[in-house]
Amino acid sequence: MPRARLAELETESSKSRAVPTIGVMDIGSNTARCVVFETSRGGAVRAVFETKDAPRLGSGTGPDASLSPEAMVRGIATARRFARIVRSLKVTRTLAVATSAVREAPNGSEFVRDVARATGISLRTISGAEEARYAYLGVASAWQLSNDLVCDLGGGSLQLAEVRNGTLRNSVSLPLGVLRLSQRFFDHDPPKRREYDALRDHVRSTLASVLEAFGGQAYRLFGIGGTVRSLARAAIEFREYPVRRVHGYPLYENDIDALQELLGEMTADRRRSVPGIGSDRADVVLAGIVVFSELLRAVEVDRIVVSGTGIREGIALESLGAKLPAPSELLAERSAAAASESFAFDLSHGQEVADTASSLFEVLARRFEGGPSEALALRVAAWMHDSGVAIDLWNHARHSSYLIQNYPIWGLDQREVLLASMAAYLHEGTSVPSEWKKEFLPIIQPADLDRAVALGAILGAAELLAPVRPRFSLASDGTSLAVSFSTSANTTLPPRWTEKVRKPMERVFDLEVRFRDAS
Repeated sequence: MPRARLAELETESSKSRAVPTIGVMDIGSNTARCVVFETSRGGAVRAVFETKDAPRLGSGTGPDASLSPEAMVRGIATARRFARIVRSLKVTRTLAVATSAVREAPNGSEFVRDVARATGISLRTISGAEEARYAYLGVASAWQLSNDLVCDLGGGSLQLAEVRNGTLRNSVSLPLGVLRLSQRFFDHDPPKRREYDALRDHVRSTLASVLEAFGGQAYRLFGIGGTVRSLARAAIEFREYPVRRVHGYPLYENDIDALQELLGEMTADRRRSVPGIGSDRADVVLAGIVVFSELLRAVEVDRIVVSGTGIREGIALESLGAKLPAPSELLAERSAAAASESFAFDLSHGQEVADTASSLFEVLARRFEGGPSEALALRVAAWMHDSGVAIDLWNHARHSSYLIQNYPIWGLDQREVLLASMAAYLHEGTSVPSEWKKEFLPIIQPADLDRAVALGAILGAAELLAPVRPRFSLASDGTSLAVSFSTSANTTLPPRWTEKVRKPMERVFDLEVRFRDAS
C-alpha cells in the first residue's frame, strides 16, 4: 500500500477513535500531580495518564506562611513540566488548581502569576471548602454514599466532608497536613516518643471539636490522598492481599498500628525502601499515620475505605456537568458504557442479557442467599460478559473476567468486583479454577465461590434466552423452573440451547426446567 494512503488511513482511524480528554493539574503543599482523563458520553472519566512531582511548596515557609523563593522555583519548574506534557498529549482542556500552601501564603498570588507567565496555564487557588467539595465529588463518582465522612489528607491540610443521605452537608479544612505537622512536631528522625505524644494530643483536640460540631453520628470513613494510598500499598504488600489496586482497600486499624510499629523506628532513608511508601512520603508518612489513627478513634470505626478517586476526578467531573451523587447501579452502568466505548463491545446486547439475568435472579436468589450485592455483580457481569471479544473471540469469557477486574468499574466494592469477574468467567459452563479457593482470600470466602457459580449459571442461561424475552417462575413445590415466552416472540430455540439451559439449572439449583409458551 502506498505510504500516502497508509498515512491517510491512520489519520482517519485516529479521528474515529479520538476521545475528548481533560487534564487536571493539582499543585499541593507537598506533591503536585497531573492527570489526563479520557471522557465518555455518559459523563464518566478514566485516568489514562498520570505523573507527579514533589515541589514541596509548603516546605520552608516564612513566619507568615509565605512561600520561600526556592519552593516557588520548584513549583514553577513542575508546572512547566506538566504544561509540556499536556501539550504533547494534545489534551482537549486543562484545569489547574492550587491548594493549602498557595491559598495561605501572602505571596500566593505572585506564584500564580509566575506560573501563568512561565506556562500560559491559569492556576486557580481553591478554598478549603472547594477542596472538600471536590473530594466529595470524586468519592461520590465511585461509591454510593449514604452517611459518610470523606477525609482528604494533604501536605498542608486535612479536608473533612460530612455526607448525610448521600449529599454533602458540612465541610471543614483543618491545618493537619502531613508536611505541616512533620515540620512542626518532629525534630528527630525517627521521632522521639514525646514528639509523637505531642502530635497525637494536638490532632486529637483539633478533631474533637470539629466532629462534635458535625453531630458525632455513625459514619463510614473514606480516605483519599497520597498518604492513605501509600499506607494502603504498604499494607497490601505485607498482607499479600489478592487485589493489588488500592481503590476499595479496607485499611484497618490493625494495619495502621502494624505500620506504625514497623515504620516508627526507621529513619526516613530506610522508610524510602519500604514497598508502597516512596521517597516523597518517607519523611511525612509517620504524621499521616497519627492523623488516621486519631480519625479512626474519633469516628469510632475500625477501617478507612481507601478511594482511588478524589479531588482531581471531582474537578474533571464538575467540568463535564456529571450528575452526582448517584446510586451504585448507575455508577456501574456509566463505567460499563465507558468501557464499551474504549473496547468497542456491544453494550446493548449486554443490557438485554442483564435484564433477563436480573429476572431470573429474582426467582432464584433465595436458593443461594443472593442479595443486593450479588444482584449488582450479576448486572455488571452481564453488561460486560462479551467485552473480552475485544481481545480474543475464542477465549473471551476469560478476557471479560480480566477486564471486569482491572477496568475501573465504579459503584462496586472489591468483593462485588470479584463476584462479577467470576460470574463472567463461569457463564459458559467453565469449572471453578482450583486456585480461586486461595487466590482471592480474604475478600472471597468459600460460600462466595458457590454464589459465583450460581451467578455464572444464571448469566449463561440469560445469554441464551434473552432474545426471546422469557418469564420465569418456580413451581409451588420448588422442584422446577418454568420458562415461558410471550406469544409475540419467536420462541423457537435450538435443542442444543434448551439443553444448555437445563443442565446448569439442574446441576447448580437442582431444578427441572420446563419450557412453555405463555397463554
